[in-house]
Amino acid sequence: MAKPADTGTDRYSMAELMAVEMSRNLAVDDGTLGGVGGGATIPMAAVRLAILTVAPNLWWFCGGSAAINPVFTELPLTAHDPRASVGAEARAPMQRTVDMGMRGSLWGWGFNGGMQVDKYGNCNMIGIGPYEKLKVRGPGTVGTLWSASMSKYYLYFWHHNPKIIVDKVDFISSPGFLDGGDSRSRVCLPSAKGPALVYTPMCVMDFEEVTHRLRLRSVNPGYTVDDVVKNTGCELVIPPGVGHTAEPTDLEYRLLITQIDSRRVLRNYRLSIG
Repeated sequence: MAKPADTGTDRYSMAELMAVEMSRNLAVDDGTLGGVGGGATIPMAAVRLAILTVAPNLWWFCGGSAAINPVFTELPLTAHDPRASVGAEARAPMQRTVDMGMRGSLWGWGFNGGMQVDKYGNCNMIGIGPYEKLKVRGPGTVGTLWSASMSKYYLYFWHHNPKIIVDKVDFISSPGFLDGGDSRSRVCLPSAKGPALVYTPMCVMDFEEVTHRLRLRSVNPGYTVDDVVKNTGCELVIPPGVGHTAEPTDLEYRLLITQIDSRRVLRNYRLSIG
């Protein structure tokens, strides 16, 4: 049975830790335009925190709100929440957003999720089981097809278990590295480099440079490498000396709860393991 994700401390929640870690890794995207999808509560917080800390020149599109560079202090529950437009510099028509996404000419980064992800970073939002008789039907490809054209993107999951992180997804709605190796480059735009990092309540992962298999990068506080292995449905590349994801600094945490999530949405955000 799934259990709530626990950092092992009352100082911060797992959702808050994930938001902080996501924000740090956006430093390399400073000066570029990216975006988040509809249910991207944690990534929305991460982008705002990155702008306040490591990426002051980041530009971003906030999902279904169509808002460009919003500056909310009350974290929206979804990108469709009216709060997601607070303080925005502009709003982009959805037709233009779709055009940018498919061409990949302006999108420097994005955040994607899914019902499943496999060892090569392929994601499934179509459904679980044979298509003629799906056990669970998902929302479809939505904006995940843009992962074949945008420069790079980050994957995130609210739950970590062997049914979500699998050896092979049932369907591919968001192409990762397909069958590994150079298979992605034969299908996707040459400028679209694929998924960079994968965030879950247990760990942060990236991809091995040649095979492009999922590789463990750091383990979140409260868990061990063995915990990650036991709760993952595919074989991971595990380099020696994998450490723990760094805890939020006092500054990062203070900015998060005063300038971004003043209603403390992330404090009680439900993430699970198993």
